[in-house]
Amino acid sequence: MLHSVARRRHAGATAALAAAAVTVPLTLTAPPATAAAPQNGQAARPWDAYNLSPTSRTLRPVAVHTTNGTVTGAQHVLSGRRTTLTGAGSYVTLDFGKDVTGLTTVSFASSQGAQRVGLAFSESSEYVGVTSDASTGGPRSRDGAIGVDVNGRTTYTTPAKYLRGGFRYLTVFLETDGSVDLDGVSVHYTAAPKMKNPAAYANYFYSNDDLLNRIWYAGAYTIQLNTISPKTGRIWEAPAELWDNTGNIGVGDTILVDGAKRDRTVWPGDLGIEVPAAYAAFNDTESARNALTTVYQHQRDTGELPYAGPELNKYGSDTYHLWTLAATWDYYLYTSDRAWLATVWDAYRKAVAYTDAKLSERGLVSITGTSDSVRILAKGENLTANVLLWRVLTTGARLAQVQKDKALAASYAQRAEALRTAIDTHLWDEAAGAYKQYPDSAIHPQDGNSLAVWYGMADTAKARRISTDLTGNWNSITSTAPENKGNPGVFSGSMEVNAHFAAGGRAADQAGVDIIRRQWGYMLDHPQGTRSTFWESFRNLEDGCVFCSSYVSLAHAWATGPTPALTNYVLGLRPTSPGGRTFDFVPHTADLRFAQGRLTTTRGAVDASWKVANGTYTARLTAPAGAAGRAGVPTFGTRMKVYLDGRLVWDGRKARGNQAYSDGEYVYVKNLHGTHTIRGERA
Repeated sequence: MLHSVARRRHAGATAALAAAAVTVPLTLTAPPATAAAPQNGQAARPWDAYNLSPTSRTLRPVAVHTTNGTVTGAQHVLSGRRTTLTGAGSYVTLDFGKDVTGLTTVSFASSQGAQRVGLAFSESSEYVGVTSDASTGGPRSRDGAIGVDVNGRTTYTTPAKYLRGGFRYLTVFLETDGSVDLDGVSVHYTAAPKMKNPAAYANYFYSNDDLLNRIWYAGAYTIQLNTISPKTGRIWEAPAELWDNTGNIGVGDTILVDGAKRDRTVWPGDLGIEVPAAYAAFNDTESARNALTTVYQHQRDTGELPYAGPELNKYGSDTYHLWTLAATWDYYLYTSDRAWLATVWDAYRKAVAYTDAKLSERGLVSITGTSDSVRILAKGENLTANVLLWRVLTTGARLAQVQKDKALAASYAQRAEALRTAIDTHLWDEAAGAYKQYPDSAIHPQDGNSLAVWYGMADTAKARRISTDLTGNWNSITSTAPENKGNPGVFSGSMEVNAHFAAGGRAADQAGVDIIRRQWGYMLDHPQGTRSTFWESFRNLEDGCVFCSSYVSLAHAWATGPTPALTNYVLGLRPTSPGGRTFDFVPHTADLRFAQGRLTTTRGAVDASWKVANGTYTARLTAPAGAAGRAGVPTFGTRMKVYLDGRLVWDGRKARGNQAYSDGEYVYVKNLHGTHTIRGERA
């Protein structure tokens, strides 16, 4: 979660940031072919090479980033030998090679009498030094350093309160005149507390595009760093010095929070991206359930849900109120957890009624709780709030059916259609081909338009026009958010990525792949980033700085939209009924040659792969017992014959039998159980 910051609209790349930027693929042509398509019977798992998560809970630095003053044998500590610091101000900065989280242990073989050593932490190389970057949210611009007394052989482990949520660099520095011999540094990795092996993902993604593979796994790793014990959240109010991560922020043993370094708190808006991403990578729904339960437990008597959970305990956001309800459907879709739904159903209905009371004479939600993701919204008939309510009413109708409340299900469905009509009537801008932020606004926001497409509120024609409009907001490195003064869209960009694929069609599919490569490739490979995780925010090119504050989180779960997008759309696997009883395997191939991966459902794992070569599409699907799939064969703008296990089911014009049908862009083969091979070729 990032509070409002005034920013200037992008006008062009400045020399300052251009000099700092790394080269990333910005071309709209085919991607580099660095990964080889797996052969039948190949035992290797090449996707494992992209997995950033550790197999052990004990992590050690992999390099020396820099030294200052008198440091002897700086590299020695990496192999358990002595690195000597001599004289006040001397330091060695150790690099873990990626963002990490946890409790730090340092050991000293000896010292020249009693000495004082400091430990300082940083996510970005930009803020390396003898004071830690910022995480507390208090008045200080930096967090300071932990002091360690060393007298002869000494081992120190940070106490629980000083768990550092996210850092890549650790600076060990001498505060006193004298010397110490540092011979060991390690971190006990505390993320994903219920995973026995943090690297053992339930799911995977692999394609011929090396960059997309790296991005999927960096997104998964970012989510993992944001999956924590609820007893290790941020204390609020901020402590007078240093930091304190012993806050009790929710129920259960594992929970999704917004950032690894900070805020380490449940923010409902972030759940809109986190819940699909955690499911796509890990089949982790328990952490989502605990986050949602926590928010519902703090509902006010009015029906209002929190803007942020404990210990921040903020209220006053109509959009974040609705995000909780939207995420409730995501959780139920992945789990079919009727027992849990029953426990929150009264709170859910009360929360819907709270928003219903804010409908205007035009039938639109008119927000009064104006807190939001990166800015304070204006009061009134805001697009994002209205799209979210449409989503809540549409999915709420299905949840009401689960609760056997047919009358409420019908009411929600009717109200959803009335709201869609009101949104189209008062917020659609035909000339622009996009929705307006407010009925009288000239802004066509990234977030609200992306949600309208991703969630299926906009019809196909509108969705594809919106996709085109959104690409008009791109600059050389990123998507931008007109509603946020044209700054880079990270949270809203995660929505946009999914929206392009949801719009469908070859142009929109290509746009989805292109912006993932462009924006997330930029974040992943930037020299001032972590090279492993995605950021809370960054600045426009003209600002001359990337983050412009050490408070910005560089492992922020709302930035992980490409991970579910690559699974759900590029690979093409997504559940279509609760628990994955039915699912789609409908790839959006764009310019890729092959992709393969897994999505785990309550019925078991669904494995799928596809490749395109010489005008022929070949796919393989394995579904668990009790699950039925629908496979889509892209037509690539031509007539395709489709074969199921060698049997012709579509002759290029019509079905052979009753298992296939077409909408012109895909030939669909339905009712698939078990293992199948599907082939499409030009008719």
